[in-house]
Amino acid sequence: MLAKIREKTQGIIASLILAFVAIPFILWGVSSYFEAGGSLAVAKVNGTEISQQAYRRALEDIRGADPRRAENPAFRELVVESLVSQTLLIDEAHEQGYRVSDSRLGRLVRDIPYFQRDGRFDPALYEAILRREGIFAAEFESRLRNESLAGQVQRGLSETAFVTEDDVARVLRLLRQERRLSYAVIVPESFGKTVQPSDSEIADYYDANQEAFRTTEEVRAEYVLLSAAEVGKQYQPTEEDLRQQYEADAARYVTPARRRASHILVKLPEGAEDATVQAARERAEAIAKELASGVDFAAVAKKRSEDPATAARGGDLGDIAPGLLPPDLEAAVSALKPGETSPPVRTRFGFHIVKLVSMTPEKRKAFAEVRKDLAEQVRARKGEERFLELSERFRNLVYEHPDGLQPAAQALGLEVRTTGWFSRAGGTGMAANPRFAEAAFEPEVLARSRNSDAIDLSPEQLVAVRVIDHRPATLKPLADVRAAIERTLRQQKAREQARAMAAEWVSKLDKGAALADLARPLGSTVESGRVVTRDKTGGVDPRLVNAAFAAPRPADGPVHGLVDLGSQGYAVFALEQARDGDPANADAEAKEKVRRQLLSRRGADYYAHYRAGLRAQADVKIYSDQL
Repeated sequence: MLAKIREKTQGIIASLILAFVAIPFILWGVSSYFEAGGSLAVAKVNGTEISQQAYRRALEDIRGADPRRAENPAFRELVVESLVSQTLLIDEAHEQGYRVSDSRLGRLVRDIPYFQRDGRFDPALYEAILRREGIFAAEFESRLRNESLAGQVQRGLSETAFVTEDDVARVLRLLRQERRLSYAVIVPESFGKTVQPSDSEIADYYDANQEAFRTTEEVRAEYVLLSAAEVGKQYQPTEEDLRQQYEADAARYVTPARRRASHILVKLPEGAEDATVQAARERAEAIAKELASGVDFAAVAKKRSEDPATAARGGDLGDIAPGLLPPDLEAAVSALKPGETSPPVRTRFGFHIVKLVSMTPEKRKAFAEVRKDLAEQVRARKGEERFLELSERFRNLVYEHPDGLQPAAQALGLEVRTTGWFSRAGGTGMAANPRFAEAAFEPEVLARSRNSDAIDLSPEQLVAVRVIDHRPATLKPLADVRAAIERTLRQQKAREQARAMAAEWVSKLDKGAALADLARPLGSTVESGRVVTRDKTGGVDPRLVNAAFAAPRPADGPVHGLVDLGSQGYAVFALEQARDGDPANADAEAKEKVRRQLLSRRGADYYAHYRAGLRAQADVKIYSDQL
């Protein structure tokens, strides 16, 4: 389920589902109170069992995102290790006194867009989604609490990292280092006309690479789609539906009242003593009295206000939406009429005198104006509700009638549709979805033309697929692919000769030869004295720049090497000079960027070492036969 949440969510949930590959903690609840009894454990951590059910859940989520990964034995071990790491982190969080309060947990749940309707948390939708996925709310919230606890441990460790000015300077010297080099490129085309593969070489290549010369296996399929959007379109909202939606979403169609105000601030330090508070109050009251005499508010604000952000523009706060000001100040503004000025109002910033400049009253769109939007909202809501109602029935129907999709389509009022030809890599339309294409090539579906299981394409879409035509892969005759093989072998031989010549050049350069003399017979151009940095290549191929910076610093003479430039050939270079950057030339922003990067890396290192330490000290048993 949480994989589907990840598809629609950014923030805390978005990092949960596959994060354990890089940062091994996921929120599948180890030792959940709701695990099925009697399930075999896949591991035991300091006496705490990791159940088969928790492991299967994690694998199932991976399978939804990348099925091939989930079937890899080495990756399955990684999944178990991540669950082990999570268990250790949760235990450590409890030992260190970390807690996630009920109110904090409530905010985490409410902030998940997957459980929101029109930007607001919907308890009914939350319960319906959990019910559909077969998860108790307490179980889901327990997992979310565990993830938050593990995150607190990680953040606590990462925040202990520190970086010195010398560290920053050292990195800047390396990052801004300049390297000067000369180079020439040996292109394979220089040898293309001199090489010709033999018949036996062509035949051998054909025999050794037959998979490359097979036609692509393809299928055509029919499918039935259950979609919340399509189901919703079938519903015709009644007048009562629209009226109820209008009242339920009243805030959606209301433009709140907006007040334009100006203020004068007399600052007050936080935790100020009584005498300081009284002095500030008296200054504020004196200003209020001055304003009462009819002087210009903006002029007084420019002269007397201690708010540097607004004083220069006469105290103007601009338009103020509800909830933007501290409560006491907002209450004072709300009590004013345009042109009126408030007495001093205290907030944590000090004392404010506020003038209401103008007010735009609240405006609500009329029912007739939003009727079309209301109908769309009703259809969307009804579609979601009906989709949730029909989902289980859809799954059962395609399973109970495995030899065709018509029974499910007829029972639910859906349409059986047909795809064009597509391969395992997918096709167009519905076949462009990787999950759909994968299901069509499942052995049971492909070989026996049986219905697939219902596939979750998205949280609001279910589909079942059945293959109706199959074109197996076949080996193309040698005559059809001979020309392509000749081109491939010619290119390979030309690259081999270019590589051999590049290696020969490097050897000769090391013995004192000049690059220009070597390049001249081949007609290669020598690029001399090119100065590059790590991020300013000056038009030099990045692969060559990387090789230049990977080479040792020149000492008694140039350092020589060669670089594979792919289809462009091989570059032979002479690294002539390396000069460190000067940290003094870096501005504050550049230094701060390096400092943050170092802090982030060191924080991650601390966390990784800490995790490794927990793992080394723990009593862990992994039952590989259960994976």
